[in-house]
Amino acid sequence: MVLGMRWTQLVRSFATSSTQFLLKSKQLNPLIPLLDYAPSFYTKGECIQPLYEPTQFYTQLKSHILGAKHHIYIAALYIGQSEQELVDTIRQALSQSRQLQVHILIDCLRGTRLSKGESSATLLLPLIRDYPDQIKVAMYHTPDLKGLLKRTLPQRFNETIGLMHLKLYGFDDKVMLSGANLSTDYFTNRQDRYMLFHHSDLSRYYRDLLHLISQCSYQLKPDPEDKYRLYIQGIPDPVKQSRDYRFEVHRRLNVFMDKYMDSPDPKEEEDTVILPVIQMGPFHIRQDEKMTLELLKIANRQQQKWTIDLTSGYFNFTDQYKSYILKTQAKFKFLTASPEANGFFNSKGVSRFLPPAYTFIERQFYKQVKKWKRQQDIFIHEYKRPGWTYHAKGLWVSLPNESKPSLTMIGSPNFGQRSSKRDLEAQVMIITTNPQLRTALNKEISLLHQHSELITSDTFNQSDRKVPNGVKIATAFVKTML
Repeated sequence: MVLGMRWTQLVRSFATSSTQFLLKSKQLNPLIPLLDYAPSFYTKGECIQPLYEPTQFYTQLKSHILGAKHHIYIAALYIGQSEQELVDTIRQALSQSRQLQVHILIDCLRGTRLSKGESSATLLLPLIRDYPDQIKVAMYHTPDLKGLLKRTLPQRFNETIGLMHLKLYGFDDKVMLSGANLSTDYFTNRQDRYMLFHHSDLSRYYRDLLHLISQCSYQLKPDPEDKYRLYIQGIPDPVKQSRDYRFEVHRRLNVFMDKYMDSPDPKEEEDTVILPVIQMGPFHIRQDEKMTLELLKIANRQQQKWTIDLTSGYFNFTDQYKSYILKTQAKFKFLTASPEANGFFNSKGVSRFLPPAYTFIERQFYKQVKKWKRQQDIFIHEYKRPGWTYHAKGLWVSLPNESKPSLTMIGSPNFGQRSSKRDLEAQVMIITTNPQLRTALNKEISLLHQHSELITSDTFNQSDRKVPNGVKIATAFVKTML
C-alpha cells in the first residue's frame, strides 16, 4: 500500500506538461521505479559539471576550499603523507574566516598507517592545534576488525577487513563526488571520475551523512604525551562493543535515509534528477546495490537493447552482478585497468600479486561470456596509458537509437565484493534529458576509452598474462577482500 501511494505521488509529481521529464519522454518511462529507492533532488543539467583530468580535480578542489564561507566537509580514505600543499590550502581558508567550519572524515586504519614517518593523522594535527574551534577530524574504524584479528593483523593487511571508502568533497552549497583519494597520483596521473554539483540541498544531504558517520567514529585530538589520541563518545566502541555499535549505527542510518525520502516536486525548468545512494555492508545498508540491480532488471525488460558502459579500476564484480549482467538483454561495454595501469603493478610485498589476481578474475568472466554466447553483446576493454594508472568507476546508460547517455552513476563503489560487503560507499545516479549534460557524459566515456584496448582470447594467451597457480588458489580465498 505504501509503495502504491508513493508510486501515485511520483506519477502525479511528474505528470505536468511543463517538466517534459521522465513521463513525457517515453524512453525514460521505464526508469520511474528507480525513484522509489533513494531521495530525489531535482536540478537543471547545467548545474552538474563533469571534470575529466586529475589536474582539473585538484585545481577545483583547492579553489573551492579557498572560496568556502561557512562549511567545508571532506570524506576520503586518506590524505597522502606528502600533501602539505592541500593542508596549507585548508589552513589558508581557516585563517580567512572565523565562521568557517571544517569537518574531515578519513579511515582510521589507513589514516594512521605511517609512510616515511607521517600519516593522515599526523598531517592534520597542526590544524587541530591551531584551529580547535573550527576543525574536526573523525576516523572511522570498521566493527569487523576486533578481538584476535585486531591484535594480530599488521598494518596494511588489517585494511582488507573493511574501510571508510566515501569520496565526498563539499563546500557550502556545492559538492564534488569522485572515486579519487587525496594524494599526489590522484592529482597528476591516476585517472578517475569527478562530478561537481551546484546544489545546496544535495550538499546538505552529504554534509549530514558525513556528520553522522563522524559521530560514529573516533575523534582525533592532540596529546601532549604522544602525537595524538583517538577517543569516541556517545556511541559504543566499534572494537570493544562491536555488536552494540553495529545496531546503533544501523539505527541512525535508517533514520537518516527516512528523513530524506520525502522529496519536493520538480520545478518547471528542471530537467535532471539526482538520486544519492549509500552502501554500508557492516550495517546491512544495501541501498546502492538494490538500485543498481533494479536498473539491470529494467534494462532486461526492454524490447530494444540499451547500451550500458561500466567501469572499475578493479575487475571483481560480485557474483550477483555478474549473474544479472550475463542474463540482461543489453549491450555491455566494460572498461577496467590493464595490469600495467593497476595501482599495485610492480609494488612490493604480497600486493604485487594483485594485478595477476584481477587478470584471473577477468579471464574467468570472459569465459562465462563465451559460455553464455554473449560475445556480441558484452565487451571488455582495458585502460592502458604509459605512466598512468586507472581508478575510475561507475556506469552510463544510453537508450536505443541514442549515442549519448541519459543516465550515469558516479561515486566510490567498485561493484565488487568489498564495496558490497565490507566498506562504506556512496554514489549518485543521475537521470537527465539535458542535452548539454548528456554531451558532457558522452565526452567522459570517449576520453576514458581513448586509452583503451579491446580484450580477446589472444590477450589471455600472452606470456605476461600467465597467472601463477598460487595466485589462482589464493584469489578464491581472498576474493571478498579485493
